[in-house]
Amino acid sequence: MDGNRLFDSETGVDFTKKQGGKNAPGKEIWLTVKAHLATILNTADYDRWIDGLRLVAEYNNEMIIAARDPLSFDRVYGAHRHAIQRIWREHDPARRAIKLVCWRTAPAELLEIVDDPWATTEAATDTAPKAEAETSTASTGAPVMSFGTLVTGEANELAVEMAKRIAAGLPVGTLTTLFYGLQGTGKTHILHALKSAAEARDGECNVVYLTAEEFLSSYTDGVKVKDTSALKKRLRAATILMIDDLHRISGKPGTETELFQNIREVTANGGHVVLAGDKAPGDVTGFSPRMISELKGATTVEVGEPDANMRYQIMRDLADHIQSGHPNFVVTDEMIAEFNAGIRGQAREMTGAIWNLYTEAAFGIRTPTLDMVRKIVRRTEGDVRQPSIELVKKATMKVFDVTKTDMESPSKARAVVYPRQIAMYLCREMTGKSFPQIGFSFGKRDHTTILYAHRKVTKALKDNVELKAHIKAVSEAILELQAAGMN
Repeated sequence: MDGNRLFDSETGVDFTKKQGGKNAPGKEIWLTVKAHLATILNTADYDRWIDGLRLVAEYNNEMIIAARDPLSFDRVYGAHRHAIQRIWREHDPARRAIKLVCWRTAPAELLEIVDDPWATTEAATDTAPKAEAETSTASTGAPVMSFGTLVTGEANELAVEMAKRIAAGLPVGTLTTLFYGLQGTGKTHILHALKSAAEARDGECNVVYLTAEEFLSSYTDGVKVKDTSALKKRLRAATILMIDDLHRISGKPGTETELFQNIREVTANGGHVVLAGDKAPGDVTGFSPRMISELKGATTVEVGEPDANMRYQIMRDLADHIQSGHPNFVVTDEMIAEFNAGIRGQAREMTGAIWNLYTEAAFGIRTPTLDMVRKIVRRTEGDVRQPSIELVKKATMKVFDVTKTDMESPSKARAVVYPRQIAMYLCREMTGKSFPQIGFSFGKRDHTTILYAHRKVTKALKDNVELKAHIKAVSEAILELQAAGMN
């Protein structure tokens, strides 16, 4: 059967073209919905449960989305169904209903008119040239996770070099490696890049990648039928075994024991085990002394928080990638700077900001604006809290390495006056306090001193590039302190 006919709407919607902007192709909407879901779910949940879904037909006036097996269906139906329905309605002008089905138990009449939606995908994957697979993008429209698309800086360069050495088959000290760091710092990207590089180097290299949740599900399924041999066979045949989000199985003794035994078997056979978690071995909780000892004996590498330059490059690369397919999606450096200053977080938050801008710009049809950017910042971070005068002073002290005594003293030294006037200016701009209130906080100065400083900085800002940079640095320090819970 012609697959395109399956999407001829019985409600009068033609999927082959847009009609006055009211209708849109169902498959195009589904890709957009998945891209939206990728920005609000963590990578493990998206890859495990959402990426495998298929839009198979419009049937009985409903858009049918299929999960491949009962486990996937139960998880998506219970945890993500409402989000899928809500996001579909947001992006579908015709506001068609969504129905989720399990492909294995789908109605016979549906199976008669729709071929297995995974069979075509798998056949295409099997016959696709390797070079093309390496340069393709993920189904979300995002760049594939490779070393080529990974932004590297001081925060992660050691972890990236470690991953490259493992992929190249070079010695790295121990046969177990632990990458740790806060969620959203790019550990999953590093693991996927390692996997791709290792498989490209050696076609016979058997790399097994599982999230801890996938390992838990597979182990639980085996326990239910009293046979975990299939899981053991798969893992123990690995040249490189990778377990992501290790912390998700803490507090589960049976699952931990199974994982521990598989780690030992893989390394005993000369394979390499790569783990990723959110904490260093000394801070891990919920594991047995035996597993903690195993982690402490691993080669441990931290994946740190990206700095401002890395955050900029992460957004710049993604924006350029999207623009390659959507010429109107022009994101200026000013917009990225606005995101960088307004949204606090890791790489995940930065990519989420760009994808939200893509959505706000009608999926790349319109050109983004600063108003769109500011709307996303407000939506992401909430209403901006006004900092206190003391917080502005602390941020200034941090940037210029001066003391509170300096800020409030009568000193006329430029090394003190310059940061003090910047602090006075920002107090007036950001705190909502009056000149007399600010003056009192700076050593009980008269309000005319604050007024003078504000006017002087305001006038100099028009032409003084260094002053602009210093004010930006203090403003970012204020946001960082607020993000840390200070005010």
